[in-house]
Amino acid sequence: MRILVLGGAGAMGMVTVRDLAENSEAEEIVIGDLNVEKAVKIAEWAGNQKPITTRKVDVSNVESLVEAMRDVDAVANAAPYVFNMEVTRAAIKARKPLTDLGGVYYTTLEQLRLNDEAKKADVSIVLGCGVAPGTADVLAKYGADKLDAVKAVHIRYGDVNFEPAKYKWTFQTVLEEYTKGPVVYQNGELKRLPPFSGKHVVEFPKPVGKRNCCYALYSGIATLPETIGKGVETVDCAMSYSEEDEIRIRLLEDMGLTRTQPINIQGVSIAPRDFLLRVVPPPDVNVRDAASIIVEVAGEKSGEETRYVYSLVYSYNEEYRVSATAYLTGVPLSIVAEMLAKNQITAKGVLPPETAINAEQFFQQLAKRGILIRETVRRTRLLKFQEKRGLA
Repeated sequence: MRILVLGGAGAMGMVTVRDLAENSEAEEIVIGDLNVEKAVKIAEWAGNQKPITTRKVDVSNVESLVEAMRDVDAVANAAPYVFNMEVTRAAIKARKPLTDLGGVYYTTLEQLRLNDEAKKADVSIVLGCGVAPGTADVLAKYGADKLDAVKAVHIRYGDVNFEPAKYKWTFQTVLEEYTKGPVVYQNGELKRLPPFSGKHVVEFPKPVGKRNCCYALYSGIATLPETIGKGVETVDCAMSYSEEDEIRIRLLEDMGLTRTQPINIQGVSIAPRDFLLRVVPPPDVNVRDAASIIVEVAGEKSGEETRYVYSLVYSYNEEYRVSATAYLTGVPLSIVAEMLAKNQITAKGVLPPETAINAEQFFQQLAKRGILIRETVRRTRLLKFQEKRGLA
């Protein structure tokens, strides 16, 4: 069993590579990356538990991708989301099962349009299998399935750095989320909101604690309203941010550095945004931090107002020497890639994680890696609930 990790030399993909090497039944892991020199270093860092080979792969080129996928059993895509369409098309063409880290909503919508093609190719494409999207979406559906009716789903992600750091995700993803503005599902409708909307404080488990959050441009909003069903009226996701984040993004916008229209500089045509993305340093994978998600699913069960609240918290991984953010993102991608390679996901097409993944099996695998989920149930009899509002 061979598993290809695209972007395996990156901040999240390196964790996927090492977890596959240490915890999966894969006989070989292939790091597919344009930076072969760095890929070789990651292969050495990931250990010698099983063979790890490297291959130069251009994720912007479908033919290069198809060739790299030809002799593997599954593909884990940890490359930047802007290449998700090329990777998805290549997986369908090569007829290889694929999972990725999500498409920041709009790319996810494009990938979902390839559902019929994936079905015809008899291939499984599982989208958004990091921490959020990914684990959070599986928890949302898991809680919703326990209810008779669902009113609202709230997903919250928060992290805290214990040393100076700017970005732990690729800056391209950060820029996309903050400049395009969030999409939320409210009162049964999808709504686009201005950047940094919905500011509020969330109390995450310690050591993350209280964090300022705002609504995010979240891949799961593209699927959760439909996959949850049961009359759900609200689905939203908010993520922690700092005032420094907001000031920096707004300043870049005011200076015109986020514009996509090319300008001519001494005979060279380049978009300011492309220049910006070239000069920003890569994400810092070694930041000492802690990260957490909270997923709240509210509705009705057996005549009672019921809320299922799921939470997890994780701190900097001392063994891997990687941030909690990188670990919580890279590990789920590894788990789902192995599920695909072992044919444990049988549905075909372009699939969201909440419907493709067996939740109990997934949670068990997370627990083996030290990622523990807590469930809290809160119930109120509907009669008392109505009396407080003068309805009975």
